This record gives sequence, C-alpha cells and structure tokens, in this order.
Amino acid sequence: MKLTLLICALGTGISLNTWAEIPTHCTGNEYAIVNAWMGKTVATESGYKNTRQGKLLSLCADQPREPFGRVSYRYGLPGQVEMNIDATSKEPFTIANFSTSPHTGMDVVGIYRGEFSYYVGINGGQASGIELMVFKGAKKIVDHFSGNQEGEDFQLGAAEINLSGNKARSAVLKMGKLKHSLF
Repeated sequence: MKLTLLICALGTGISLNTWAEIPTHCTGNEYAIVNAWMGKTVATESGYKNTRQGKLLSLCADQPREPFGRVSYRYGLPGQVEMNIDATSKEPFTIANFSTSPHTGMDVVGIYRGEFSYYVGINGGQASGIELMVFKGAKKIVDHFSGNQEGEDFQLGAAEINLSGNKARSAVLKMGKLKHSLF
C-alpha cells in the first residue's frame, strides 16, 4: 500500500492563501509532512472544527521525497517549539497503517523516547484529520484531534512518504508494529 502524504494545492482546489493560514514549525529549508492544530474542537454541521487556541504539531523532512536524511516531530505554540524529536537511524520513527473501517484508514507515525510514546495519526479515505496520542508507560495521557477541515485545521505538506510494498525507504523511518494498541 502506498502512503502518500503529498497534496498539491492546485490538485485539491486549496488556495495558497489557505495553506498560509496553517502555521508550521518547519524551518525554511525543510518540507512539511503535516501541520495540524491540536487544541479544543467544536462540533459543526460539517464535522469538527479546531478553535486554534491550542498548540501546533508539525512533522518536517529535510527533502520533499525519500530517502529522508532527517524527519523531525515538533510541538508547541506557533513560533515556540516546546518539543523537538529528530528521527535517527539508531532511533527511527515507526510507521504503521491501519484500516479503521471499510472506507477509512489511518497512517500512524510512532515516536518513542524514554517512557513516552507519541503517535501521530493521519486519517485517510473518507476520514479526515490528524490525531495525537501520547502514552506514559501503558497509560494514555493525551488524546488530541485537529478537526476535520483540511486547509483550516490541518494541512498535509509537500513532503511525501512512500511506503509502497510496506517498506520504508529512509534509514530514519521503519515499518513496524506500534508499542500500544490505538483502537
């Protein structure tokens, strides 16, 4: 299965102005895999909408396509990175994909540091939105959702992870089983 996190602004009808509305923790020489608001959401007729009063999650890569030399997870208020974790060949991020229903799926990036496990879930198919789950040991301590509105609550970036053949193509990423059951 090919995991493609590449969304072209012209191909989806998203204007470049909409893209600019989502802040990023990626630097000028990096490419966003995903940027997402991780604050309170409210139910609307068209799904869940983020209030944009929380923090921002960014996954950033050193180039637009694999093989990546670096992938970084960053979290914090816009303009204030509070947490930065870089994938390395010794401690790569784990990638897993799940079918969550006949019409939806989730690609998950697992990040492990000490007793903490961070999971960034990217919903696909007929589902949309970004999820952040954090475990301390076996206990889930954080469960955030971006909201459903791509271009307002979250944005898939220009960087692409290609997992066709269920194989990672970067030394800083690996396909594998996650440490926790998320469903």
